[in-house]
Amino acid sequence: MNSQSWKKLFIPKIKTKSEKKISIFGYKTIIRPKSKKDIKNDFYWRVDKELSDLDATLPINLSYEQFERISINDLSKSSQWSEKFSIDNFEKEHIGNCMFYDVNRWDKSCEFGIMIGNKSYWNGGYGSDATLGMLYYLFRETEIENVYLHTLASNIRAQKAFKKAGFESPKHVKKGRYEFIKMTTDKETWLNKFNDTKVKIIPEEEQD
Repeated sequence: MNSQSWKKLFIPKIKTKSEKKISIFGYKTIIRPKSKKDIKNDFYWRVDKELSDLDATLPINLSYEQFERISINDLSKSSQWSEKFSIDNFEKEHIGNCMFYDVNRWDKSCEFGIMIGNKSYWNGGYGSDATLGMLYYLFRETEIENVYLHTLASNIRAQKAFKKAGFESPKHVKKGRYEFIKMTTDKETWLNKFNDTKVKIIPEEEQD
């Protein structure tokens, strides 16, 4: 049996998410579990060419009914390798989404992704605030110790927001025809810098 086969048999057990459904309250945003009420916004954001370009992908080619069925099915599933969230403003308006995925239990790492779909909230600090909240959650509530992301090399606005939230060490990476910047952060470095961040993690049953 080769080393890769042994690794599959003995996958380390680490905590990758909260045992309860939670919401993360930052300075400007509330990160909460995905729900059916998000589907309409999610669909319009996924067919938007400008948003797709920023995500280095193509707009989806699905009807709303098809997308709705897939989304409802996804809501019924749970994975220890990823988790999706919605981003609200303090008026509880759905303005974007974020997630962590590709959890590697060996090096306790994951990739982070975020999109502020409501363009009225661009350049307002909402993306960096939600990123800050998600890192706080990952480093305080899970055993993940290393987080990385990829953003287009041309997306300077996003890179500034990620740096503000604690991502560092930019490195150029090419994937297909796209040029990305890979940015990283780790638990020790991030907590040393943001230990006093006023983020609250509240279980769903304790919310008003």
